[in-house]
Amino acid sequence: MNGSRLLRQSAIRAFALFIVKLTGLTGRVILTRIVGAEGIGLYQIAYSFYGFVLMFTGGLPTTLAMASAKKPAQSWSLLKIISLGVILFGGIVSMAVFWNSPAISRFLGNPGLEYSIRSLAPSLFAVPLLGLVRGYLQGHKQIGVIALSEIIEQASRIFFMLLIVWHVLPLGINRAIGSGLYGTFIGALSAFTLLTVYISVNKTSLPYNTSYTVQTLPIFWFIQSSLMISATRLIIPASEFIDAVLIPNRLLAAGYSTSEATSMYGVIYGMAVIVAYAPTLLTGALCHTLSVQIAAEWQQGNRQRFNRLSATAFKVCWLWGIATALFLKGYAPELSLFIFNTETAGPAIKYLAAIPLLVGFREISTSILWSQDIRKSPFYGLLTGIICATAAQYFLVGIPGFGYKGAAIAILLLEAVASLWNLQALRFKIDQLSNILFGLLCDLIVLSVVLFGARQLSQSFPGTPAGFGRFLFAALMYFLVVGLYMYLRCIRKRK
Repeated sequence: MNGSRLLRQSAIRAFALFIVKLTGLTGRVILTRIVGAEGIGLYQIAYSFYGFVLMFTGGLPTTLAMASAKKPAQSWSLLKIISLGVILFGGIVSMAVFWNSPAISRFLGNPGLEYSIRSLAPSLFAVPLLGLVRGYLQGHKQIGVIALSEIIEQASRIFFMLLIVWHVLPLGINRAIGSGLYGTFIGALSAFTLLTVYISVNKTSLPYNTSYTVQTLPIFWFIQSSLMISATRLIIPASEFIDAVLIPNRLLAAGYSTSEATSMYGVIYGMAVIVAYAPTLLTGALCHTLSVQIAAEWQQGNRQRFNRLSATAFKVCWLWGIATALFLKGYAPELSLFIFNTETAGPAIKYLAAIPLLVGFREISTSILWSQDIRKSPFYGLLTGIICATAAQYFLVGIPGFGYKGAAIAILLLEAVASLWNLQALRFKIDQLSNILFGLLCDLIVLSVVLFGARQLSQSFPGTPAGFGRFLFAALMYFLVVGLYMYLRCIRKRK
């Protein structure tokens, strides 16, 4: 895969993720207007439980993608065998959640969640199967149809959720939210249907060999790798659940009222974190396509090409991370105002401005380590980061007047520790690290000048009374120059 093709696939993936995130955000806004604060609270708690359970199978698609890239001829047989196990496991879990929804809702502290937990049970069966099919197609670089399936899944989920909630609302908020969550299953079923039809139509162009026996397939490697990747991804939902419990309680200990603590938690995780992590869509898209290619290069022993792809990925990450971090820091009040119609989240966004850079390093380094079958280091790094972040939250958030800063420090600490752990596992030499730091410093200076110039040019632009026109003009000018600079530093240089 040459640089232009990698860039094209990353762009397709990034565009799909953008559409999916935008659709989800729009749906959340409309849902909040329909059901109010109590309803969206039920929705969020139910989905946190759903995400936590689902992550036990979260490593299967990634592992299948890498296995398909390394051994394409065996991928179809491997998909069938793993699917049988997922059907059995998913069926048991789905039925258990469905029949025990009253007990689960009481465990979560709100009996009104019974309808929501019961409605999400079918999705626990369907979504892992959908993920397996996507992993199989990702291993064969079918990025376009995967992106289309993600858009269809999200659009179907949001449309049917809002439609069902609106019709069932007269029966009560609990039942309306619960019934609306059947939209998750409908969305997964729509995407699964699309992908199975695609595979059936294009099976002649995809490896379709069914002659392999169980003994010849890398089942043990697959299970071991999936468990480690699942464990790595599982601790993120667990960490989010801990945050939801810990931060409001520490804010109460700092002297805030229950209402203030809930509002501050919403500002941090419902506003600032969303904005700060939004730029990582690009690095996520790059990792999605890069993980398959570098796994194949490593398997084939092409160390020079493997190193060149890895170096380019790191360079893209730090350029994009620095560029977006500077923009977040410089335009935090405007971002808060124009996205959420309030400047309350401005300080928190500014505190979290370094997130795109740190997350970019963590995601790319994790993909590189996974491609080399190094599974433990990303897991231990992330686990250590979460432990450090939890400790920081407990001590810092409880300090009066330090709520936003304490929570931001904890989030940054998590990403920084995980990134540094991964970089250590990659065994960078001192001179390599010096080159990286020197490159970071040079790019920081150049992009700071670009942002300053874009801001100065926008001052002469006749904007609206709220300044949206000037903001949009500055953002457009800045990221046009950033895109050109990244092209010259990465793609053009490689050519």
